[in-house]
Amino acid sequence: MRFLLAFAVVLVGCVATLPGDNGVTADLACETARMVVQLRHEIAPSPASDKCDNCDGTGKIGDGRIVMPCPICKGTGRK
Repeated sequence: MRFLLAFAVVLVGCVATLPGDNGVTADLACETARMVVQLRHEIAPSPASDKCDNCDGTGKIGDGRIVMPCPICKGTGRK
């Protein structure tokens, strides 16, 4: 991620601006910063959950008519 940020900074610094348009570099810098922030949020890992994957944290499994304690978490709903 740091490599990507450093690459974006270098890329923005290498952009040639037109003689009469000073806003091109500023617009590109803002857009690059927005993309880096968006990528950072997409790459961020989700928080670890302690819910049992077999029963989805309910502690029970079954089809609705027959319900029994989850054999994986022993009915606690946790891993």
